[in-house]
Amino acid sequence: MNATKFLQQGNSAFSRGDYAKALLCYQKALDLVRGDSDLWADLYGNIGNVYGATGQIDQAVVYYKKAVEILRQKEDYARLGITFTNIGNLYADRGDAAQAIHFYKQGVVLLEQEGKWNELSTLYGNLSLLCLQREDNSGALDYAEKGAALAQRLKDPARLADALHRLAKAKAAMGGLQIAQRLSEEAYSLYAQLKDEMGCAAALYHQAALYEEQGKIEEAALCLKQVVAIDEKYSLPKLAENKARLERLREKLKG
Repeated sequence: MNATKFLQQGNSAFSRGDYAKALLCYQKALDLVRGDSDLWADLYGNIGNVYGATGQIDQAVVYYKKAVEILRQKEDYARLGITFTNIGNLYADRGDAAQAIHFYKQGVVLLEQEGKWNELSTLYGNLSLLCLQREDNSGALDYAEKGAALAQRLKDPARLADALHRLAKAKAAMGGLQIAQRLSEEAYSLYAQLKDEMGCAAALYHQAALYEEQGKIEEAALCLKQVVAIDEKYSLPKLAENKARLERLREKLKG
């Protein structure tokens, strides 16, 4: 069997979540590659994906950087931008916002240049969230607005829902609670149409915080009650925390 067949088998295993088999197939493919730089770059990137999916961040970065070297030589800027984004994602997951932003910004330049609008829409959202973590609220708003404008242009309801959710967070951080509330409700409406319950829960959770900040405790409790119902349905990790918060809100209503 040739390298391409092992690559295909690895991709199939990865899509099933069988990361051990995926890695084995990719490594077998590496042993068979002869002078095909595109295939080398694919394999290095895919091995990086496996290590990233299994939490082995340092190993993932090593392989992504091998792919970067090849893609730079080939001047394949679209794939290079996506690879920089993948590296940024790893650092973001590890909580290293500075490194994540460093790679994300390199990704932005290349994805803008190559017109990779779908990937860019997601990347703007990631940058907005990281800026919020670093209390760079104006930066967060700038990226969130770019992401929302791009998602509107793409006419992709799922991307638009995510973009509006991030824009609502950025607006709230800048003190615009009412506009944040409206944007969050728009995001929720789209998530509901898409039957995306995780998205619905995220929007409702944010709305609860916005209502509570405005002193609207009853509305906050109603939103959080719906979040808890979704937590219970899927046994989500924040169930106990959100139940406790809901009880605190209910106590405020009694008091």
